[in-house]
Amino acid sequence: MQNFIVEGALFQEAEIVKVTAEKAIFKIILQTADEINQNKRMYPKKVLANAMNQAEDRINNRKFLGEMDHPLATGNDIFDGVRQTTVLLKEASHLVRTYEWRGNNIVGECETLRTPNGKIALGLLLDKVTIGVSLRGMAELSRENGINIVQDPLYIIDYDLVSLPSHKGSTVNFDEMRFEHKSLISESKNCICSGGICYLPDYFDKLVESKAIKFFQTWV
Repeated sequence: MQNFIVEGALFQEAEIVKVTAEKAIFKIILQTADEINQNKRMYPKKVLANAMNQAEDRINNRKFLGEMDHPLATGNDIFDGVRQTTVLLKEASHLVRTYEWRGNNIVGECETLRTPNGKIALGLLLDKVTIGVSLRGMAELSRENGINIVQDPLYIIDYDLVSLPSHKGSTVNFDEMRFEHKSLISESKNCICSGGICYLPDYFDKLVESKAIKFFQTWV
């Protein structure tokens, strides 16, 4: 019988890759392999590698969503069983775009969404609030010497954003936080400004049409 797993948070500061007024892309440690965490649980690297391979289709198709905080239990076992294993679109705050292994750490590149919870996540990042991530998944557990070892296959439901740290391998380094603002085109006092030079709207359009200046769309 498989066990539902809610993992403790990896508490750290996100490494910001890109940010606009609408969203941020950031890197964060999602999981650590072959290490006993504070929940007395250990994830073998092979088990995690297989689970992440299984998640790649969702990652590549922008379906590997996460929520802001874990769902709270209601006491209704049937409802809670469905809720805990489901990522609700209305609660989604981010998605995992890509991932890579750095030693025993899975480092994910995440993107905040334009949802209400995604805007909350972006606001926290802009305010340099440390970020915690916490796994939701399903797997069988093998208990050895008081340690629960996660067995293959592990199904990763998502990685939620959480506030309370519990992973002993977590690190915080505010010196590594970086925001990159891209706002190439702006309007001010009925003018359009690009690269520090402002034009009247009609004249700007003519310059673009004549290819005298280049118009680049802002990153979204």
